[in-house]
Amino acid sequence: MKYDLILADPPWQYNNAASNGAANNHYTTTDFYALTRLSIEKIAADNSVLAMWYTGNFAAEAMELAKAWGFKVKTMKLFTWVKLNKLAMDRIDKAIQEERLLDSWDFLELLNTETRMNGGNYTRSNTEDVLIAIKGNGLPRQSASVKQVIYSCLGEHSQKPREVHYRLEQLYGDVPRIELFARESVYGWDLYGNESPVNNITFINEVRYEHTQNNHRNDQTGNQRVFKHRSPNVR
Repeated sequence: MKYDLILADPPWQYNNAASNGAANNHYTTTDFYALTRLSIEKIAADNSVLAMWYTGNFAAEAMELAKAWGFKVKTMKLFTWVKLNKLAMDRIDKAIQEERLLDSWDFLELLNTETRMNGGNYTRSNTEDVLIAIKGNGLPRQSASVKQVIYSCLGEHSQKPREVHYRLEQLYGDVPRIELFARESVYGWDLYGNESPVNNITFINEVRYEHTQNNHRNDQTGNQRVFKHRSPNVR
């Protein structure tokens, strides 16, 4: 089966011990080589689009991975998610109700205060980006009003805002689409991933995760073959 639109959230492995430890405590990660071996060409249409999540310290790897999957990167900034603290909306609403926001400067100051403060060797990071890459001619744009920046509160660890799915649908329309390394269901999207509630596809070379589930079955070459194709969304 072929998809026109692929959204991927690769489980990057951090070289920084503290960062990698934090990631492994919340979700499974895998090495870069294993990611490149996924047979994405088997599911990507001749003219298709790849949207891939990455953090700043994985920009080079994200470009290499897109290339390994047969795509050409067009821009590193399709979307930029400005991460707000989990309770940011509640605190902003409270400030409005208490009339503590006297002008636009007060609002902007509060918004800046409510942005997430993550780690960083230089500035403290509080954004995450989505690159866009194309295979063949890519897809025609259906809307010229889709904006780049997304303000959204943090969810569970590594959980991404669903606004990205909605904006991709607005940008490219109702095309066959799949999310790779998904962790939850989104209406209209097929799924693949170690922590996905359902898997709609299988690869010859499955990703090897840091924490392998006991019910995974390996073939003689050591490649996991654990999923069957069942895709109601692909036409």
